[in-house]
Amino acid sequence: MPQNTAVGTGARIGAYRRLCRLTQSQLANKANISYSLLVKVEQGRRPASASLTAAVARALGVPITTFTGQPYIIDHAHDRLDGPLADLRASLENWDLVLDEVPVRGAAETGADVRLLLDARRASNYAKITTMAPPLIDELVQISQTATGHAEEQAHRMLAHVYRSAYDVAYNLGLSDLVALLLSRMDYSVSRGNDPYLMALHHYMRAYATFTTGRLEVGQAIISRALDIVETGVRAEEVPALCSAGNLRLRAAMLACRLGDEDTARGELAEARRLGDLLGREVTGGRDYGPHIQSFGATNVAIHASAVEMELGNHSRALQLAKEVRPPADYFPDRLGHFWIDTARAQLSTGKTDAALSSLLKARSVAPQQAKYHPSVRETVRDLVHAARRTPDTLIGYASWCGAAL
Repeated sequence: MPQNTAVGTGARIGAYRRLCRLTQSQLANKANISYSLLVKVEQGRRPASASLTAAVARALGVPITTFTGQPYIIDHAHDRLDGPLADLRASLENWDLVLDEVPVRGAAETGADVRLLLDARRASNYAKITTMAPPLIDELVQISQTATGHAEEQAHRMLAHVYRSAYDVAYNLGLSDLVALLLSRMDYSVSRGNDPYLMALHHYMRAYATFTTGRLEVGQAIISRALDIVETGVRAEEVPALCSAGNLRLRAAMLACRLGDEDTARGELAEARRLGDLLGREVTGGRDYGPHIQSFGATNVAIHASAVEMELGNHSRALQLAKEVRPPADYFPDRLGHFWIDTARAQLSTGKTDAALSSLLKARSVAPQQAKYHPSVRETVRDLVHAARRTPDTLIGYASWCGAAL
């Protein structure tokens, strides 16, 4: 059912709290958050941080999207994502059957399309991903069920990357049922792809999904299992293992932040930094070692260092660290977009409203569809409008573009 996008996160929290017949004090105790902060968030006087929203969702036993307002169904239709998303759902109905009507191309052509899809994922181009993924899934399923040996494994590996790319779209659009389905399909192919790093990647994504459900302790257990998978390679200082473990440690740091475990968050971040130092350079995934290698390096660690401080409520420190982020000229749009979105949140929290709008404009420039659909963008824009004595035309235009309720 579509969510009401005419109100902000704080108002949704208040409405659901009343539906559950809880007082603000009772919910604050249940979620282990500040009572005064909850009051301000419900009244719209303070932005609802990701950590607070996650804590409330966990306490009330509902998905985070209950409060973010996702999915934004009307915008899906406006941007013509609804049709391709329906096609994607339909393509996921088959993962293990041979169908006579499905044509199959040569490995070189199929592989080239998978690489284009991976580029679209890094650019957060949701429209391109949802358009390309369904026919690729049909074709690769056909290959995986008719080939043998290396060709069969290769088809499953490519399928895993297609599922992963579609997962990013589903997760960022708040389509939790589609996230679960894609994880299931990816699990099937990963188990047949004979690649431990793809298995670790699946665990990484599965742990990411717990941010939405609030089962963060499950996410931590998943990360621990994934680290065991790559531990031998880490000890040997193999590049794929260092990259995989580095990303897992960064994910673990963010999980710990959402759980309010500052010591663990900082410890995981420090371990990720150590792995980045061992690596000694920026590894850009498929550009260097093939699509099964995750990208990792000092830039990713620096971005997460700022994000950890922001999640812990240390917004001034987060902004100091954000100034130290020096991404390469060709750094990934999806990570840069997320970085600027997070930076805007920290700037808003410290009263730097002009800088926050500037950061949002940078996010829109590098990854427009990510900037449009990320729930914290709408929340930040809404709070910027309320904080402004005179709302600049640029902010009004941004609010209209991203669909923020004012």
